[in-house]
Amino acid sequence: MSNLKQIEHRHGRDRWKDLVFIAAAVLLTGLSIGATTSQGVGKPVEHQWSVQVVDFNTHVAIAR
Repeated sequence: MSNLKQIEHRHGRDRWKDLVFIAAAVLLTGLSIGATTSQGVGKPVEHQWSVQVVDFNTHVAIAR
């Protein structure tokens, strides 16, 4: 076997590595697209907020 054939054999394409790489890329792309869609994100929880203001001169609380 000549030197060029040995180099070609060592640096040949590995089909399994290519297949695993493509499958991982497709999986990660699908996950990233799914995470940014409206159904993937979900709905925010609505909170009840209140504000209380205290007058320091009279110490009267005004709740809203």
